[in-house]
Amino acid sequence: MRAPWRRLRSLDVLPSRVRMSLLALQLVGAATLLRSIAYDRWITVLASVLLIVGAMAAQRGRTWGIGLALATAVSFPVAFAIGIAPAWFCLVGIAGALPFALTLRPLARFDKRATALLAVLAATGGAAVAVAWKEIAWTIFRNIPSLRPSGDVQHGAALAATLAVVVAVIASLGRRSGPEARVRIGERVRVGETRDSALADVLEDSQEAEETDRQERRRAR
Repeated sequence: MRAPWRRLRSLDVLPSRVRMSLLALQLVGAATLLRSIAYDRWITVLASVLLIVGAMAAQRGRTWGIGLALATAVSFPVAFAIGIAPAWFCLVGIAGALPFALTLRPLARFDKRATALLAVLAATGGAAVAVAWKEIAWTIFRNIPSLRPSGDVQHGAALAATLAVVVAVIASLGRRSGPEARVRIGERVRVGETRDSALADVLEDSQEAEETDRQERRRAR
């Protein structure tokens, strides 16, 4: 049985490839955000922000961050498939889905049904949002002309401010990856009173189970 209190190892629990995929997703999301602001693609601005929020939540051990990033990522290639977005949206989708792909095995080991449900809901939800936007976009643009996409770079001041915020956040994350961050994210959580398991907890349990399996196989030999 699990003890009612336990300490998470936070960033150390996340494998390096998962941490790198989350960092890459933030960079891709930031680049997409800047491009979308410049050309008045406000729906893509929202999607970019959701990608970044999902990645940041996952870095802090929140499983919902992985799900949010996946759901948002699905909408990008679907938007290209239905003819309302450029082909490079597929690359954004791949970057957004990569953290889920890298954590799929430990998540499924922890709860296969919940992981399958997460994948289905994310895929259908992201696709539905892209299709719905195609249906209502031009109606919104006709009624609110200021939301129409532009062909020239706009909002220089907003771009500069956004870039400054992105740089500050990345620098802050770099500082928090030290010992101080481990103390904060490694707070005790009452497992017996919550159903919202941390991503770090899931990965840690999966690693412990795999190590136990390896030891049992060695003894069986």
